[in-house]
Amino acid sequence: MLQIPNYLSNFVSRNDKGMKLKKKELLYQEAGKYFLDLSKLVFGGIILAEIMNLDIDGVAVFGVGGVAVVGFALFGFHYYSKSKK
Repeated sequence: MLQIPNYLSNFVSRNDKGMKLKKKELLYQEAGKYFLDLSKLVFGGIILAEIMNLDIDGVAVFGVGGVAVVGFALFGFHYYSKSKK
């Protein structure tokens, strides 16, 4: 059987459930952070669009942007809480 040196063992994918579970939890945590960051960026875009007084409908910006912010935040919290289980 092939022996893997200790310093390379972190780079080798293992088949045991513990390693797969850790990778999956990390993926969910990073996806949650990503969606929460998107939510913050969209919120900032809404504020900047209103401050700059562009020729766009303010109600549409707040409506569509608000739905996007809430949607991204919900996805983010869902994935982040899924990583903690």
